[in-house]
Amino acid sequence: MGLLFESLWPDVVVATATVVLMIYWKLTTLYSYWSSKGVLNPMPHFFYGNTKEFMLKQTTQAEVYKKLYNDLEGHPFGGVYQGIYPYLMLRDPETIKLFMTKDFSHFTDKGFATDEKKAPLSANLALLSGKRWRSLRVKLTPTFTSGKMKMMLLMVAECAERLKESLKNASKNGEIIEVKQIAGQYTMEVIGSCVFGIQINSINNDESEFVNFGKRFLTPPLSGKLRGFIRNFLPFLGHFLIFIRDKKLEEFIGNMVINMVRYREENNIEREDFLQMLMELKKKGKLESEISITEDAHLLSGEMNATSIEDKIPDIEMTDNLMVAQCYLFLIAGFETSSGTMSFCLYELAINQNVQSRLTLEVDQVVEEHGGNITYEAIQKMKYMDQVIDETLRKHPPVGNIDRMCTKAYTIPGTKVHLEKGTKVKIPVYALHYDPKYYPDPHKFDPERFNEENKRKRHTYTYLPFGEGPRMCIGKNIYFK
Repeated sequence: MGLLFESLWPDVVVATATVVLMIYWKLTTLYSYWSSKGVLNPMPHFFYGNTKEFMLKQTTQAEVYKKLYNDLEGHPFGGVYQGIYPYLMLRDPETIKLFMTKDFSHFTDKGFATDEKKAPLSANLALLSGKRWRSLRVKLTPTFTSGKMKMMLLMVAECAERLKESLKNASKNGEIIEVKQIAGQYTMEVIGSCVFGIQINSINNDESEFVNFGKRFLTPPLSGKLRGFIRNFLPFLGHFLIFIRDKKLEEFIGNMVINMVRYREENNIEREDFLQMLMELKKKGKLESEISITEDAHLLSGEMNATSIEDKIPDIEMTDNLMVAQCYLFLIAGFETSSGTMSFCLYELAINQNVQSRLTLEVDQVVEEHGGNITYEAIQKMKYMDQVIDETLRKHPPVGNIDRMCTKAYTIPGTKVHLEKGTKVKIPVYALHYDPKYYPDPHKFDPERFNEENKRKRHTYTYLPFGEGPRMCIGKNIYFK
């Protein structure tokens, strides 16, 4: 046996060395992708690409791309490597506008793998691609109009009243309030009421089943972390993500939505909430559109662009699975982004007393003008409130980067850079928001950046908390209405 091993040892060494060299050659070939196209790119690290600190959990993805953004100063775009995968990173607002809006037909998808049969929750508006996304976007647009937000304001106000009473009691008892926790509880209460039509009492019961599943979005189990790693660094394995799922979460949301739908149908119950609108879509095939040209311009633009990409798009039937997937999206997107923004806003107000005082004065004056009531019309008059929220979203955007994928071959205007179908694109939102060229002294919290005069001076595409173009966040109205 020893003689056999000794005789094979040289072959084993040669074979191992060959495999290692092949892997090394493959990786170094990958890292020549952008230079072969004449695109400037910062020097990548072996295996880590340009995202070593993020892969090693030393910093956030947003901070890594902010550094790359600064490294490419003076260039409208550049090539970067997220692990071993090449991305085109955009820097120039006008170039970003091309990709997100003007030439959107070349970049319609986000590049996430979906499988509606094996992973039904992936069939949501944020992840779907191609014609199915376009059709679903058009169908869902009427559910997010300012008119629908007006109808739900009463439900939101009731949740706010319960929050107020809870805070009063905590204050009387001298309790310390964890803002992040209370923001999450309130957000979950609003989602329960406006999306599912139920009062979950999350403000007074932090251990309810609904709240506990909401927490899974912020602290995902091991399967969620593995999904994130594959999506970020091994996207070519994207289709394996359908086998790495939080099945308990799927079952919880699926059973809850289907049981609610059946109960409403059997008892002829109707409510003014998102679930009811989805039920109407399933029953009638469409909702009457009440889009306001002034208040819903972002929805109008998105709907027009989504339908104009191709003259005809196939209809999409609102099935039970599609309803569950959209409710899942409302839950995860609404909880994580709204509670986070609320927490950051309260933090900024706490450390910027002058801003807090001015905002308090505006709220008191407007509410008094409306008979002591917080109405939809009253909220629209709180202009400084809008500025405070805008500045919060600038400093703390819900998404640090936006991904797009080239769906049709494209040559960047004014250059010879040709992008093949499948090329990934990264739009560094956080980096843009902290560019002193657009926002002087960017770490300062200054709502005056968003008064009408200052907004007119800036390029629209330097501020992207909700994205832009047809695939911008359809729920933008929820933040501001």
